[in-house]
Amino acid sequence: MAHFIKFQLFIWLTILGTSCSLIGINFTYKTPKKPGKYPTFKEEDYLLGSNSELRKSFDVTYYDINLDLDVKHKKINGYVDIHFLMKDRETPLQNTALVDTLQLDLHQNLQIDAIVFQNDTLKYVRKYNTLFVLFEKQIPKNQVYQMRIYYNGSPMKAKRPPWEGGFVWKKDDNNNPWVSVACQDQGAHIWFPLKDHLSDEPDSVRFSMTVPKGLFCVSNGKLVEQTKMEEKEKFVWRTSYPINTYNISFYVGDYVRFTLPYNNKGVKRELEFYVLSYDLDIARSQFKQAVEVVEFYENTLAPFPWWNDGYKMVESPFMGMEHQTAIAYGNKFQNTYGPIDYIILHETGHEWWGNSVSAGDNAEMFLHEGFTTFMDAFFMEQKMGYDFYLRMMRFQYGIVVQNKRPLVGPRDVNYSNYKDSDPYMKGALMLHTLRNILNDDQLFINILKTYYNRHQYSIVTTTDFIKVVNELTGKDYQWFFDQYVYSRVCPQLEWNLTYDTSKQEYVLKYRWKNVGNQFILPIVVETNYGNITINPTADVQQKAIKEFGNLRINPNFSFISMKQNKKL
Repeated sequence: MAHFIKFQLFIWLTILGTSCSLIGINFTYKTPKKPGKYPTFKEEDYLLGSNSELRKSFDVTYYDINLDLDVKHKKINGYVDIHFLMKDRETPLQNTALVDTLQLDLHQNLQIDAIVFQNDTLKYVRKYNTLFVLFEKQIPKNQVYQMRIYYNGSPMKAKRPPWEGGFVWKKDDNNNPWVSVACQDQGAHIWFPLKDHLSDEPDSVRFSMTVPKGLFCVSNGKLVEQTKMEEKEKFVWRTSYPINTYNISFYVGDYVRFTLPYNNKGVKRELEFYVLSYDLDIARSQFKQAVEVVEFYENTLAPFPWWNDGYKMVESPFMGMEHQTAIAYGNKFQNTYGPIDYIILHETGHEWWGNSVSAGDNAEMFLHEGFTTFMDAFFMEQKMGYDFYLRMMRFQYGIVVQNKRPLVGPRDVNYSNYKDSDPYMKGALMLHTLRNILNDDQLFINILKTYYNRHQYSIVTTTDFIKVVNELTGKDYQWFFDQYVYSRVCPQLEWNLTYDTSKQEYVLKYRWKNVGNQFILPIVVETNYGNITINPTADVQQKAIKEFGNLRINPNFSFISMKQNKKL
């Protein structure tokens, strides 16, 4: 998701250079004394966030969403067919002799007209935004069923999309309706009934929307039907891959379509774009960057994961979102990331990190945002050079790291805080530091590629990544992830530099603070006469240096804090 930080600031910061030349002075990260607080979680948070047995007992295979959009009254009306596979209960449920229950989710703003199952109208219970569907008898396992939910109402309006999501009702510059939805943090239940848990992605989705005549509706996947009526027009889109439910979206407006050719290693394809009619010319120029970004990812990581559905970017009435195969773009056709449009770069990257390899709980959203943010910088390194990449790590990412909470947050409560930049920036710095430790880019990229290809189209956890790192390095890096992922505390390197007159040499003393017993991060010390690598521990160590000219500790900006301690 596009972050709230003003990325234009980066352009000015990068011209400042990468380091200071004074002895021992360098950029350093901090750990606040007080940790950040989590909110007090309520019953409704656990109902929405936990993968309860009333959810685990069924697997959604397909959503068929059919809606009529009432632009004038800002309402929706229609039905959703939910196809699901019944599975075994992990433990017996009480009081299920006559009634079995499944948990779905639908925002309380929306009214249910009926729930139909096998020609019967089912009873249901609503609590907060949770919907408990009651069956008159037990449903046999290992079979696929279909349930239809008719509903209508005024969906929640977005306060600050995409971060505080909901429906976005706007007018374009020609006073035409411009409507969309963003719901990454809140969940898709704000606009249609579903099993709203990240661990369950449908295998495919059909989306049908009827809109006022003269408007065009864009959604995920391929356009498979377009039907004109007297005063309305119906558009039907279909995906052929698994999809995060918060990525299911639509855009309604005065859209025109164009394509750009894409040819990578002799394979010819097209990239597809939908923009407001008056932005066609500027979009044709700006969106050429998408060709370069897709090619970078394909050559660095793996083929674009959704070619059967195609690559599509859609001008949106909010900054941006990684809606699978229908990426939201609202950056006003400007380069805000050095010479690159940040939204094109970052949201396209999510097609790999987040959409294809997906976290099963918001607690591990850094697996989406941190990996994509790192790849933003790695892309810029290929384009602008390693020094530019380092500047990004130092300024763009380093100045906004908060270190108030661990990267992995509380589970089972659907917790997300868009004001916390650490899943983005600290996640990227964690990967950057791992790259520094390995000191072998071929190995590092192989780790990313192996992790991605092994878990493409699947749900992952941090442990899955750790396993790949340990496997390909032949070492146990649990200590690294314990420090940088599961702890909020930034390792602190205490150091002091003195001159030994008897030996006519400088002595650099150093030790770690705020680390576990197994912490073994090597640190580079740069001098005018070559680099030195030190391996600090919790005990004070020292290194003799004959000559150094200018000396910089940690010139490659591994994610550590530094403090001069003259008592060492």
